Amino acid sequence: CRMGTDDLSVVDPLTMKAAYVEAGVMVNSGPFDGISSEKMRMEIVKQQHLYALVVEDDARWRVIYEGILAEAGYECRLAESYGEARGWLQRAVLKLAIVDLHLASSAERQENKDGFSFLRAARQRGVPAIVVSALGAPEDIDRAYEEFGAFAFVEKELFNRHTFARLAAEAVATAGRPEGEVKSTPPLADELTGREREVLALLTQGCTNRQIAEVLLITPNTVKKHVDHILQKLNASNRAAAVAVALRDGLTKLGESTR
Repeated sequence: CRMGTDDLSVVDPLTMKAAYVEAGVMVNSGPFDGISSEKMRMEIVKQQHLYALVVEDDARWRVIYEGILAEAGYECRLAESYGEARGWLQRAVLKLAIVDLHLASSAERQENKDGFSFLRAARQRGVPAIVVSALGAPEDIDRAYEEFGAFAFVEKELFNRHTFARLAAEAVATAGRPEGEVKSTPPLADELTGREREVLALLTQGCTNRQIAEVLLITPNTVKKHVDHILQKLNASNRAAAVAVALRDGLTKLGESTR
């Protein structure tokens, strides 16, 4: 759980000492020996806060990104324009940036690609960026990756919460490595359970959740959970993408007995 500054007054000395030790600071036998309580409190705050910047001019999407990142323990800073985003980049120590390419631009309303300008600034400061866009033109995607070093490109029309959360975790985990060293994680098909393989096989046959439930004698809600797990493990944004991966990699053979 994250700890906010309002929670510090109820932290007992032992907990505070443990947090300080975890931060790599040596302490004496007493819980506060040689260290002021205020310094210890500030260290806890520092250790507990992971800042992510969401650069998005659509309020609905800002809420979605902030919710997902908050669940992962991030405290979000929000920006609607390049100017606001650049200010946060200047003032805060950021672990991650979520960037919409097509921000409203007062200078070039027709082009509307201030996100590229922010990607350049984020790259210079070593902040990993995940690009989100409703307009996934191939030239924009190539430019985001090749010219500005984006970690991932997410199309809003194919948005998947689990995939987004996984990409955010990977982006932070690989930050600081030399460019070219980071490799994308392959689909985790080998981690599919027997039941998930059965569900996937039935998906490739065009079955609905209710139909799958009837075949496997489970509830539709259980089927939905299996489908969610399949999407995560195959790095698929939706059912159609999961079926495409299954057909490409021959995963359908795993469930032929369910027919």
